[in-house]
Amino acid sequence: MQKDSLKLSIIIPAYNEEVHLGETLETLLTSLEQSSIPAYEIIVSNDASMDRTEEIAKSYGVQVVSSGKRNIGATRNVGAAHAKGEYVLFLDADTLVTADTLIALWGVFQSGCVGGGARIQWSEPVSWKGRLPLWIWNCGARLFSLPAGSFLFAKREVFEAIGGFNEDLFAAEELDIAHRLKKHGQLKIIQSPVRTSPRKIQQFTKWEILSLYKKVILSPRKVLQDRSQLDLWYTRRK
Repeated sequence: MQKDSLKLSIIIPAYNEEVHLGETLETLLTSLEQSSIPAYEIIVSNDASMDRTEEIAKSYGVQVVSSGKRNIGATRNVGAAHAKGEYVLFLDADTLVTADTLIALWGVFQSGCVGGGARIQWSEPVSWKGRLPLWIWNCGARLFSLPAGSFLFAKREVFEAIGGFNEDLFAAEELDIAHRLKKHGQLKIIQSPVRTSPRKIQQFTKWEILSLYKKVILSPRKVLQDRSQLDLWYTRRK
């Protein structure tokens, strides 16, 4: 939907997302129609996909822009550069949003917060070993006002003023931008959840995940600025 005074620009970074993108857009469009957000646009920032990602996005009538940076933060920035809304919402291509969450989001806009996120749920059943880290994340996110990268929003003028996402980082860019956004106002974590794919914990063993987080803790700058060490974020396994 394009109107003269856009309230919300929804930016979806996508790399080889033909499996998930259709459901994400279908759910999003339905939820937007049921919500009270009066004017919005959807931008898919295509990061050099080699599958049907671009074709699927265009079939839903959304705007598609090209990134090719192979950096999640940089790809979000490319999409944001085309945004016209008062707020920008960054939504992962495997994340499903309900109308209730969007209604709550509209309420946050009106409260004057500069940004925030939402509580996260898995979109598929997982064992307690998969649910536990997500529960820990949600507790920490609420306590410290930390938005997850799968659903992160900000007032566009503040986002632009702080320079957007740090393109030196290939992961944890959402924590970095949350820290900088907080210098300009309050962040709010919406308790109405979004549902995101558990594919990382399905495609990688717990030992691979623990090993990566150990490296990040011991040498965060070195690891987070080196895409070759971050397969968890940049490699798709069947």
